[in-house]
Amino acid sequence: MSVAPWLKQRLSIFLHSDDAAFVTPSSVSETRAYYVLLWAVLAVLLIPIWMVKYPGMLDFPNHLARCYIIAHYHDNPLWQQRYMLVHDPIPNLAIESIVVPLLRFFSLLVSGKIFLSLTAALYVLGCSATGRSITGRPNWLALPCAFTFYSSIFLYGFVNYIFGVAVFLCAFAYWMRIRNAMTPLRFFLCCLLSMAAFFAHLSAAVLLGVACLTIALLDFMRDRKVVRLAVKVLWTGCPVVLLAGFLHSSGRIGGIVWPTAKEKLLSLFAPISSFNLTADVVTILALIVCAWVMRKDCKVHPSVLIGLVFFVLYMTTPRTLFTSSGAHLRYIIPCYLLLVLSLEPRWRRGQKAALAVALTALLLHTAAIAVDWRAISHRNEQVLAMGDQLPAGARILVFELTPQPGDRTQTKYDRGFIHVIQYWTVSHGADLSTLFAIPGQQPLVYRQPPCDSSAWASCIANYDYAWTYDPPEGLRKDLLRVATPEATWEKVVLWRLKQAAK
Repeated sequence: MSVAPWLKQRLSIFLHSDDAAFVTPSSVSETRAYYVLLWAVLAVLLIPIWMVKYPGMLDFPNHLARCYIIAHYHDNPLWQQRYMLVHDPIPNLAIESIVVPLLRFFSLLVSGKIFLSLTAALYVLGCSATGRSITGRPNWLALPCAFTFYSSIFLYGFVNYIFGVAVFLCAFAYWMRIRNAMTPLRFFLCCLLSMAAFFAHLSAAVLLGVACLTIALLDFMRDRKVVRLAVKVLWTGCPVVLLAGFLHSSGRIGGIVWPTAKEKLLSLFAPISSFNLTADVVTILALIVCAWVMRKDCKVHPSVLIGLVFFVLYMTTPRTLFTSSGAHLRYIIPCYLLLVLSLEPRWRRGQKAALAVALTALLLHTAAIAVDWRAISHRNEQVLAMGDQLPAGARILVFELTPQPGDRTQTKYDRGFIHVIQYWTVSHGADLSTLFAIPGQQPLVYRQPPCDSSAWASCIANYDYAWTYDPPEGLRKDLLRVATPEATWEKVVLWRLKQAAK
């Protein structure tokens, strides 16, 4: 047989495969064991969140501080002078939608942890529901997939994105189940889910549209029914309408920056990358061996094409797209999830052993993250204690973190300091120049643009204090001429500006 007929035969089998012929009913005991383990995985994911005071996520304190300001905006005239509330359809509102209402009943830290816990629960549910919608039965590979919750993207604090991925998984799983029996009510529910994905994070709506369109086109290649295709995917246009309204109001265009080949390569390990390189390497090697063992006689479902499409998008998307940083990273986690959840092993003895090894490796990897979070939380407490002498409403010019070459471990533990000091916004009503209040990205924006620390000499008169982490010697000498150290801890210095002392 020549290559062309062989490819045509393979494609025909792939497109017209009868999944039901492969699926065998799960026993009650197997189903019960699956859900017990699923709940156990969720419990494991929640432990690091609640065992520390300050979760070791870079951007997270910054987001919480903004939520606190929004919740108390009308009670504080000072914040009304500094910021404006924006009522536009911004596709980046997951944390504001949940934490701001929670602040009526809980403290800021507890509200933040509730949000993280809801995100974890939705993520685990999404992995399970997507796996089941693809295979028609509980997919045990959803268990290791759920551990990708603690990806490097999550550790960076991209919480709206992670919440959006969870919404995408749940919405896609629902659509997969009902797409061939669409009713007006189900169509309306799909519209609502697509809008929920949009408001959680723009990437979630994009992921949902791409995934559903891919499957709908595969269905169309089988039945050739245009009307059925339209009914399946027209609801994905709801976020497009919202996006048009957003761009017409506060949307920004920004620029485009491409990543290097090294950045693209390293980003492939985002689901596992953490603070501990040794733990990351050991976990990755263990997962590769387990995947090799489980590959034999493994059923591949058509939804694997979605993962491949996401990978192409990952490879062709810039690092910075318009105002979004790390734009290419938005596809890598869903890519892995769809690739893995589209597989269905026969679950022979060796494959079950491989799954057990994979879950053990991922459990230990999560435990390593929890240990690192304890160390980070303790160091964060030391930095925050430096602000005990700050007066209410202090204005603080924050200089960007400047890690020293070769100081890898110290940098990973300390690079969140620049964000954790945003808690002074809550404790002292402070105004920090690095608060995330950017037009087109957040519903809270500065009335006057904050000072750029690279041009600090021209605007330092507008601030009472400065904050630095291990500044270059030249900057330190310049600051000594206009400020005096108010508090020092290791490489962190809180400076009192001399004009503020007059």
